[in-house]
Amino acid sequence: MKGRSGGIRGCSQLGLRKGKGKERKKVCGLTLLPDELVWNCLAKVSSLDLAALRMTSKAHRSLATTPYLWDLRLEMGRVEPCYYMCLHIFPEPIPRWFILHPVQRRLKPIDSHVYQSLELGSTPIYSHAYQSPESGSSFVVAAWGIFVIGGLVNGKPTSEVAFFDCFEHKWYKLPPMMIPRTSASASMIDDKIYVFGGCLGDDSNWAEVYDIDTLTWDFLCVPSRPKNIKQSVVIDKKVVYAVDEDRQSFSFSPSKLFVSCGGKTDSKPGDRDHWCLIGGFLFSTGPRGTILWCLPDDLDWKEVKGLEELQQQQQRLVEYGITKLTTNNASYIVIFWNAQPQGAASLELWSAEISLRKNGQEIRGKIEWSGCVYKLDYPLTDSNRVKVVFAGSDKQNTHSGARRFERRSHEEK
Repeated sequence: MKGRSGGIRGCSQLGLRKGKGKERKKVCGLTLLPDELVWNCLAKVSSLDLAALRMTSKAHRSLATTPYLWDLRLEMGRVEPCYYMCLHIFPEPIPRWFILHPVQRRLKPIDSHVYQSLELGSTPIYSHAYQSPESGSSFVVAAWGIFVIGGLVNGKPTSEVAFFDCFEHKWYKLPPMMIPRTSASASMIDDKIYVFGGCLGDDSNWAEVYDIDTLTWDFLCVPSRPKNIKQSVVIDKKVVYAVDEDRQSFSFSPSKLFVSCGGKTDSKPGDRDHWCLIGGFLFSTGPRGTILWCLPDDLDWKEVKGLEELQQQQQRLVEYGITKLTTNNASYIVIFWNAQPQGAASLELWSAEISLRKNGQEIRGKIEWSGCVYKLDYPLTDSNRVKVVFAGSDKQNTHSGARRFERRSHEEK
């Protein structure tokens, strides 16, 4: 990444740099080459350099954003996963989206410059910039992007659904749910998104399913309806595992619906707002900056050992405790917390990446990296705090649903 201020590496050879006088009228060498040759070359370029290339001109943006280039990068194994975050920086009313720079390890704002409507049989419509709901949205990470489902808009539940394209950093407006929902459970299995709860009503509208292929919603009949689901994860890509407000565990598959999972109850009562599944083990936040783990079948939570130094650091710096626990593509636990290392006049968002290993009957963690990823750039007040609404890596893979939205958009233009 050295020398980025001078432009993309090789730009002078490719004719991308701006010259002086009449040289500015020269046609870029890339546009004189066959598309297939250009795509083969660009497929080997890093995502950061492709992003810089897209900003140089409309012609370069067209070359660098074609879905066929991304398919080729997949086939060649040249797709680097990116880490995205949605932060609610109080007292701002609307959350903002960021991408974590892989080298600088700092959050960079994402411009939500277009909001593109995508309905079956319709022409894409460009309108206002996308604004995330205030809170209560459910997030599903899929191939190429992130679904944002429901939430609160002006204090009321919404049925709106949006899709964030992680390649072009473009938002798509998808067909809305059949009823408004907030703080619902949402999971994806086999190109379908299953949404449970988050609404008022009876069993007939408690759950619905979204078909990614047809872009349609349908109500889902769930004869054994659990109470309000507190947490859920997908196990083995085919079963949704969940725990309700009474700490009872349930499982769901498209063929079996909800069934009791052996009558197991959560061993440690309390609201744990963050779950992730790594290697068949569940992980969650615990009290006083601890991280807990358990097997889904027994829900007997135990503490991850070896993180005493991190807990001591949080006791010195943290005002609000761990604000988010999630995972990345390296199967590390990633945690975030608010810190004030410079005193009460400053506020920073810190993060740590933690590797895991099984050691007999316990799991031990090792801090691979820790540091500040975001710092408030305006004077601190009593109302300031940073809430991590979403954090996660895109699943850039060869999923059959990949690039579906982008291809339709290009075909309809």
